[in-house]
Amino acid sequence: MKPAVARFVDGRLFSPNFNDYYAARDPVEETVHVHIQPANLVERMCRARTFTIFEFGFGAGINFLTIGAEFLKHASSNARLRFISCEAFPLSSALISEAHTIASVDRTLSQQLLDYYPPLVSGIYRRLFTSDQIELTLFFADIKTALNEFVDQDSVGVDSWILDGFAPDRNPEMWDGELFSNMAKCSTTNGTVTSFSSASSVQRNLAKHGFSVQRIEGTPFKRHTILGKLNKAGLPDTASPTQITIVGGGFAGTATARAFARRGVQVRLFTPTGTVGDATSGLPIAVLHPRLSASMDVPAYFRTQTYFLSATMMNDYVRDTGIGAVQLTGKNMSAKRLKDISDILGENWVKWLNPDELAELTGMQHYLEGAYFPKSFVINGAEVCLSLAKHSMIEILARELKEPTFVEPIIFATGSASLLGDLANAWEVLTIEGQLDTFAHTSESAVPRLTLIQDGYVVPYQSVCSVGSTYEYTKWKAGLATATNLRKLQVVTDRKEWKHLGSFRGRRTVTSDKLPIVGQISPNTWVNLAHGSAGTASTPFCAEILASQYLGELAPFWKECFDSIHPNRFQERQARRSNPFQRLRR
Repeated sequence: MKPAVARFVDGRLFSPNFNDYYAARDPVEETVHVHIQPANLVERMCRARTFTIFEFGFGAGINFLTIGAEFLKHASSNARLRFISCEAFPLSSALISEAHTIASVDRTLSQQLLDYYPPLVSGIYRRLFTSDQIELTLFFADIKTALNEFVDQDSVGVDSWILDGFAPDRNPEMWDGELFSNMAKCSTTNGTVTSFSSASSVQRNLAKHGFSVQRIEGTPFKRHTILGKLNKAGLPDTASPTQITIVGGGFAGTATARAFARRGVQVRLFTPTGTVGDATSGLPIAVLHPRLSASMDVPAYFRTQTYFLSATMMNDYVRDTGIGAVQLTGKNMSAKRLKDISDILGENWVKWLNPDELAELTGMQHYLEGAYFPKSFVINGAEVCLSLAKHSMIEILARELKEPTFVEPIIFATGSASLLGDLANAWEVLTIEGQLDTFAHTSESAVPRLTLIQDGYVVPYQSVCSVGSTYEYTKWKAGLATATNLRKLQVVTDRKEWKHLGSFRGRRTVTSDKLPIVGQISPNTWVNLAHGSAGTASTPFCAEILASQYLGELAPFWKECFDSIHPNRFQERQARRSNPFQRLRR
């Protein structure tokens, strides 16, 4: 997506394409007078366990920041705000930053938004704020696409609609009559609509679809604004589950537990030992880094979205970590592909580096080309699992399960599909071993300054480097994994004399298409597993998808893409060809 064409005129953000201003001179006060006060948002947000707002026109995010600040000021600590917004013409982060500097917005929320503002790529983006109390889901898409997606996925509904795009006569697509019909379908009982526009066409469309409309007189910013109230029955309240059982204490299990716990669901987390992060996910060094492509086919889109959500979420659960990573060109990443990715995502997420810039950043003099990912980072697996599971709604219990015999709903989020027995027979999965090695060098100049990604990863720490990880599809001879990682290190650093200090071995389950397995497999059984070597990025994202589906909420993923990660995809493929992993299983 290309950024919106906008500029500041006399201190106000102005769109020459729509010949309209984004907001009044005091956009925060405008939000209060046009949306918060007429819809009685503060009192309603305080009463609700979960309160949902859907906004047409994200702009610079002023409505979100202003309402979010009021929510944090007045709502209870166990309340949750779902703020969903759509933007067909996203502003650049630089313009948003300038708009926030001029306006009196909450600086903490503003900085959190800007730090991980999405790249200008169409999609559904989710960001959590302030101990997970505020959930922002941002569509970069036209409003019709976004609202249709919401209708298809969400059964929880909207408590308050905010119509804040450009004026109807200048942006007619945002005020189409079909949209009002969908708004009525998705509104909760006593749902409201607020808008700066009191145009007769807007009032007629609201009235036609079941909203009583009144004009709000004499605001400081508009002569008239409007408040609509649903005057018919809205979406029926659905009884949310109060408890869920999850099996697995690694990245997938703890991330899934956290996704339910932050939604107010009590989680029983079963692990064999009664602890978390003590198997493969407990590896001492892992890198959260994307496996990106410049294409927009479903696997590439999935990997892109996992990185954007997980980079924001996992950053809250790490400490004393190495920030930033350099992706070097190599056999799996051509210079053109990496440059295309850099151009698409922008410098907030990726910066293309020439040889001199590479040398200065890494301390290595022999690289030709690469890209710097400032939001990639190193994690300690055990610490992340412990942090994810540290929540008042999560109880960790020691229990060894051999097969899914539970009558109540259960979610398997483990490193292996073996617990599922016959349910997983048709899946194209393989459990393979891998190894991480640590080496030291006598010369400090041999150790790079940043994490390097090429054929695997090299993570520097003081005078040592951790190198990983091997993908051992067949059983390797003793010592081969260490030798393989040593060669990777020697190539990346252009140094030979490294001393081996130790190894960490683990097992992970991979699929034939390198995508995880997420979804419902029986009336009472769901799964989130087979993340392979990408679990640091994909498990939080898939946990959000699974929890959203289970609870009838909008997921941060297009519905048409769900089949790409659903367990049934393998059966459909095997109707055309055999299981490619059959001969490798052991």
